[in-house]
Amino acid sequence: MQNNDIRAQLIKQFPAEVVETRASINEMCYSCPTCNRMVSKGMDQCGGCGQILSWKNINSQEGAGGKRKAELHFEVPSDFVPGDCRKCPISYIDSGTNSGMYECPLRMRGSCELIVE
Repeated sequence: MQNNDIRAQLIKQFPAEVVETRASINEMCYSCPTCNRMVSKGMDQCGGCGQILSWKNINSQEGAGGKRKAELHFEVPSDFVPGDCRKCPISYIDSGTNSGMYECPLRMRGSCELIVE
């Protein structure tokens, strides 16, 4: 074996995250991140190239009721506190009302769950 072949085989021993895609019938499919062959959910190793597979991110994304958790990171002013829609960069002034109130696109007005680090 050449050095490149040995190196490639060693790299495949480290778990790589499975790639998640949607098929034409809107069904979730999974493939090997190394050779792109389809893999069945829960397989430890790709049958085609031998890549060790990791399902960590996919398993953690699946939640109760078919919902997943998403994160959005953005900068806020240093004096921002959760619930202060006037200083939140993603809020907007609702032009549909005469009051010109700030609205939250995440529908969290009055119950802001933003985490400020």
